[in-house]
This record gives sequence, C-alpha cells and structure tokens, in this order.
Amino acid sequence: MGSSHCFVCGQENPQGLHIHFSRNGVNGIIAHFQPESWQEGWPGIIHGGLTGTILDEATAYVALFLGHVSVTAEMNVSYLEPIRIGERLEITAWPTRQTRRIIEVSAQITGPDGVQKARSQAKMMVLTDRQKEAMGLSNLPDKSNSKQD
Repeated sequence: MGSSHCFVCGQENPQGLHIHFSRNGVNGIIAHFQPESWQEGWPGIIHGGLTGTILDEATAYVALFLGHVSVTAEMNVSYLEPIRIGERLEITAWPTRQTRRIIEVSAQITGPDGVQKARSQAKMMVLTDRQKEAMGLSNLPDKSNSKQD
C-alpha cells in the first residue's frame, strides 16, 4: 500500500525491513518482524530509533487502512523492554480517536512471550488534496475528500 521503496514496508528497497502490514479486526493492523544483527544498537539489541520507526509505520498503516493519506504530527514512544536481535516480534496498532483531520493511534511491539517491548501514541494528520499534491502523493487513494488547507 505504501511506496515500493519505503524503508519499512517497501519490498523493492534492498536496505529495507520488508515488513508486511495486514488488517487486524475492523480498524487495526498487525505485522511480524524478526530483527537481524545489522539492525543492532547496543550489542544484541535492536536500535531504539528503529523501534520508533516501526511504530511510526504501523500508525501510518492504520490511517491508510481507514482510507486516509496522513503524516505523523506527533508521536510519543515508551521503550519498556530491550528488543533482542532474533526475537520474533508482533506489531499491532489501532485507532483510539478520530476527527476530520486527526487520527489518534496506539501501537505496540510484543515479544514471543507476549511481553510488551515498546508502545506509542501518535496523532496522524490527514492530508488535504493540496498537501497530497505538493508531496507528490495525489495518486494514493483517500476517502476523506478534504479540499481545504
């Protein structure tokens, strides 16, 4: 659904993570990921910036699956437990509140034992047609039909 060269989900990006996001329930998303050694920060642990990047992508997919093209306006990440290289992770996200231009989303990463490793709360701003055009995103589907700035 995103760009084929997106760092997180792009299947044609040779340096990318190649994470595939699917619907989970009515409005949520789910994905799975297993970090590799090249994604390490501290020895044996995934880089924290990568954790935040994955959560950010998950929130964007919630908005996309709701039919909106959006950008992250605000995001707060809580790092709860180290994410070890090689762990099979589950990424989930779901909307918590929606207005005409803002979609609030919660996301989390859990380990194979079900322990929450990281979580985030984000505000996604739905782009107007003019904003999408300025960013070169006019061809993406959007049910908001938001014409104003």
